[in-house]
Amino acid sequence: MPASKYSLAAHPEARQRALWLIRDYSNIAAQLAALDGFKASEQDGQPHARGPHSSVEPVAIRRAALSAQLAAVDRAFEHIPPEYRRGIWDAIVRRRRYPDTAGLKTWRRWRQRVLWYTALYAGFI
Repeated sequence: MPASKYSLAAHPEARQRALWLIRDYSNIAAQLAALDGFKASEQDGQPHARGPHSSVEPVAIRRAALSAQLAAVDRAFEHIPPEYRRGIWDAIVRRRRYPDTAGLKTWRRWRQRVLWYTALYAGFI
């Protein structure tokens, strides 16, 4: 049994996926921003493909998926105290050392919780 409720030792793939989801946050936000400018093409009223097809539907599905990923990371960071958020973010995204404001064990504990909640809210566990 894991030492903590927030341990992802039993789910190493979920831990890695959560880690890379956080690291890819800015790219996901940029993709979502690029989709905001999308407009459906003008239809001339003539059929161009078999069956009903909407050019907006795939974009809406992609936008929903990207929004859900960003929301998972945002919700995960809400579970840790504000004074640790910047340090955890920098350690994960920019791979910097933790600040000297708290002990290493404290930083690792909050990082573990961020990864666990990200994996939970993103549906990895």
